[in-house]
Amino acid sequence: MKKQPLWMTIPVTTAVLLALAGCGGPNSNTESSENSSSPTTTVGELTQTGSGGADFTNENETGTKENTGTVGSVETSGSQANANATGQLGVVDVIKQVRNQLKMEDAALPTSFTLAKDTYLGAAIPSNTSDAFIVNFYATTESVAINDQSLTASDSKVPVLASYEVKTYKDPDQSDIFPETDLKDIPKDMAVDLGHGIKGMSEGAAGSQYLTWKEGRWTLQIRSVSEDKMNNPGIAKKMVEYLESHTLPVPKDKGYIIVEYPSGGKSVHVTISWQDGNTIHQLKTDQVPLEALDMAVSAKS
Repeated sequence: MKKQPLWMTIPVTTAVLLALAGCGGPNSNTESSENSSSPTTTVGELTQTGSGGADFTNENETGTKENTGTVGSVETSGSQANANATGQLGVVDVIKQVRNQLKMEDAALPTSFTLAKDTYLGAAIPSNTSDAFIVNFYATTESVAINDQSLTASDSKVPVLASYEVKTYKDPDQSDIFPETDLKDIPKDMAVDLGHGIKGMSEGAAGSQYLTWKEGRWTLQIRSVSEDKMNNPGIAKKMVEYLESHTLPVPKDKGYIIVEYPSGGKSVHVTISWQDGNTIHQLKTDQVPLEALDMAVSAKS
């Protein structure tokens, strides 16, 4: 890693300390903790080794993905830190402009994103009504306007960071989004200790392995291909540890997280869904699980 100048080292250290100061775990009887008043990119503890899915716990993989940007009002190096000074859109500006364009009142949006150095947050709104919307977020090499053609064109090659959808249902009890899972009596040979008094259930079927556990009103599951021999317990333990100090939105009434590793285990798909009355929020991303959790944790109106 390059040795950073002293003027960059001090605020990055401060940013890491702030990132570690999250509070509250996912408890069905507690309200979501308040995040920083401004949308931010993340640094420090959310950095994962390598890229893609398997690197989440694979000790044989090396390399670190460095993330720079802003945490609260603390500035660090990178394009996002200087966005306002150069007249380009920073994360705060992008979220504000997206919210101003949405027709749904008091719309919740994720406000924290992990961005590599010299990348910007872009956004497009492919669906926008008073009772539903979809916002796609992108990692761009330059600051662009909301719904810029470079993002929306059919042949666009700009990588999607995450897709966030909010939809109102007459009957929000969608079994395809919130499948029923009974974890009350886990057989001893299927029980996995995930730490902090949480037990998961490990099972295999049709060439796949599953690890499922509950935290408050949330059900979480990791799926992978059996022959890949993914370390599902190791991944789950990191997620459990993260959620001990970061609070997911409190579902009213259900929340479900699926972490899926396709064959080979080198990529990952994460879907985070939660119900709030007749409204269902759903975040989809191919970022590593902790970065996906961070986006969901940051969602607010």
